[in-house]
Amino acid sequence: MIDMTNQIKIPWAAWRDPEFLELTFPDSWEIKACRMNKWDGPVLNKNQLKEGILNPVGTPRLSELAKDKEDAVIVVDDMTRTTPVSLLMPYILEELSKGGLSKNQITILLALGAHKPMMKQDQILKLGKDVVDTMCIENHHPYENLTNFGESSIGTPIDVNTTYCNADLKISVGGVIPHPLAGFGGGAKIVLPGVCGIRTLEANHSAAMRGIGAGIGRMTGVREDIEEIADKVGLDFSINLILTEKGEISGITAGHFRDSHRKAMEMATEAYSTEVTLDNDICFFNLFPEDSELNQSVKGFNGLMTAPNKMLKRRGHIVLMSSSYEGKGYHSLIAETGAKLYNNLGDSVVWKAFVKKRKVLFFSPNISEPDLYHFFPKNVKLFNSWERLINELDSAYEEPPKAAVFPCSIQLS
Repeated sequence: MIDMTNQIKIPWAAWRDPEFLELTFPDSWEIKACRMNKWDGPVLNKNQLKEGILNPVGTPRLSELAKDKEDAVIVVDDMTRTTPVSLLMPYILEELSKGGLSKNQITILLALGAHKPMMKQDQILKLGKDVVDTMCIENHHPYENLTNFGESSIGTPIDVNTTYCNADLKISVGGVIPHPLAGFGGGAKIVLPGVCGIRTLEANHSAAMRGIGAGIGRMTGVREDIEEIADKVGLDFSINLILTEKGEISGITAGHFRDSHRKAMEMATEAYSTEVTLDNDICFFNLFPEDSELNQSVKGFNGLMTAPNKMLKRRGHIVLMSSSYEGKGYHSLIAETGAKLYNNLGDSVVWKAFVKKRKVLFFSPNISEPDLYHFFPKNVKLFNSWERLINELDSAYEEPPKAAVFPCSIQLS
C-alpha cells in the first residue's frame, strides 16, 4: 500500500463542475506544482473591467465608433476557451447604447472556426441568460454564409462569415492564451480562424508546413497573415483578456486590434511565465482550460515546446490529463475521419520532436481507448483511474521519482 498524502489541486472540466480536481501523490515522491506567475490573480473587479473598455488603445471609445452606425456584430470566442464574456457584456452594450445602437441592431456571432456549434446552455454560460433571452445570436458556419475577399499576400484564400462582413461596426472579445501557430489567441485571431470558411481555416492551420513562421508566446508569420486579413475585412474594436489559472480575468486591453493585442501580449507573457524544475522523471500536463474535448489535447505539448531541454529526462514520462467530458468532441478540419487535416498525433512533427523516447500516458475518466487512438498512437496508455496511473508510474522507478505538475495548458515555461 502506497502512502499518498501529497496533494495538488488543479482546475478541471472547463465550464462544468467540479471546478477543481485533487491529485494525490506518494509521500516518497519529490513533487512540485509549477504554476504561472499570476495563476490566482489578482482578479479584476467590475470597475476595472469597465475602465478597460472605456480607455481603448489606438481607437476612439466604443460609444464614439457606434455613432451613425446602422448595426453591429460582437464576435466572441467559443466554449473551448474559458473567457467569461458575460462579465463584459453590460459595459459593451452600455457603450453601444450611448452611441445610438439598441439590442435589436446587434448580432452576437459565435467564433467557432471549425468547432462544434454552441447550443443554448453553452450560450448562457458564455454570455449570460439575459443576453441569450434578449439578443440575436448566431453560430458561425465554416461552409456556408461566406463572402470571398480574394487572397492574402501569402496566398491564403479569404472566405469570411457574411453576417460579420455586412455589419457596420465589428467588435471582438477574446482570451489571450498561448497558441502554437499564432503565438497568442485574441485580437485578429477571432476573425481568422474564428469566423472564416473551411478553405481559409485549412490554409491557416497548415501554414507552418508551407514555411510560414509559427510559435508559442511570440509574434509569428501566421499572426501577420491573420492581421493582414483582418485589415481587409475589418475589425473596429478588439477586447482582449488575460486569464488566471482557473479562467478568471487578471488583465484587459481594448481598442485597435493590433495596438491592444500587442499590449495584451506583453501582459500575457508576464502573467503566464512559469519557473520550472529541471531533470524531472515525470511531467504532468493538465489540458485545462482546453479540456472539454479530447481533440484539443495536442495543446498539452505547449509546455514541452516552450520548456528548457533539461526539464524532462530523455526517457521520462509525459502524462497528459483532460476531463474530456465531451469525449472526442468535434473539429471539422482536424478531428474527424476524412477531414482535410486529420492525422494521428504519432505522425506529427510535434510528436517526433518532443516525445522521442519518452513514454506518454493519458488520464481521463471520460474517454475510451477507441477515442484515444483516434488521435494518439497505440503505445500511449489510457488510465481512467488516477490510482492505477500512479501505481503504474511508481512501479516504473526503482527510486522515488522526481515529478512536476503543470496545472493548466496556458503556461509559458
